[in-house]
Amino acid sequence: MEMISLVLSKNVNEIVFNEYLEFSNLIKEEYNKKFNRNVEVKYFFYEESKIEDLEDSYVIILSGGVDVYPVFYNSTILYEEDLYKFDKDRDEFELELLEKYHKKVPIFGICRGIQIINVYFKGTLFQHLPYDIKGIVIDNSHKIYPEIQDFNAKRKLRHHIYGTFFDEITSLLNNENNINNLNNLKVVNSRHHQAIKKLAPNFEILALAKDGIIEIIKHQNLPILAVQYHPEQKEIIDNQLPLIKYFLNLIPL
Repeated sequence: MEMISLVLSKNVNEIVFNEYLEFSNLIKEEYNKKFNRNVEVKYFFYEESKIEDLEDSYVIILSGGVDVYPVFYNSTILYEEDLYKFDKDRDEFELELLEKYHKKVPIFGICRGIQIINVYFKGTLFQHLPYDIKGIVIDNSHKIYPEIQDFNAKRKLRHHIYGTFFDEITSLLNNENNINNLNNLKVVNSRHHQAIKKLAPNFEILALAKDGIIEIIKHQNLPILAVQYHPEQKEIIDNQLPLIKYFLNLIPL
């Protein structure tokens, strides 16, 4: 089966699960139009899957989730343990997945996805933004732990991003609706307390938040794109077509 493969944990919230599926279907629709194929979306709960199950993937989407265990980027737990939620089994599954497929299959990372991609390629992470970035005024959207724990309250957080991404993508847009979506794309959500610290080699930053947090990256030689925010969230998903088009444009014809 030719497929767009969505990787998640079976502990995912039902609302969030459905949003990931909808976003994956948007990628599927644009992929099929661009490459004249008929791929379908298939989701994989890592707990019930083998790496080989993704062998027929045309795109792999690494979804959000819990924190990456610090040992995988040569660090230790720096702060109070109740700030963190870890899943070493998922870390190991996705690192093995990246080892097997990163040269074969285009990869799109979301939130935790950008972090595990950066870790696999030898980058590091900020473990807790309110503690790690001292002396800098942190946008409230990057202070969600422990200040904001309510699910709905976290989903309402917004901030602006900027960077070369918006210059590069302009040439891909060919109508007014897409240009309006591009302007809307500059306003993103934030549901994370960790982020990229040292960017992995051979990646470049496409967009930043105003506090300097990395929001979009791409690999310089491979079709790998990742975002720190949640493009699948229903409140902003309608603005994400330019992002999807940019990602698919990285894939060789």
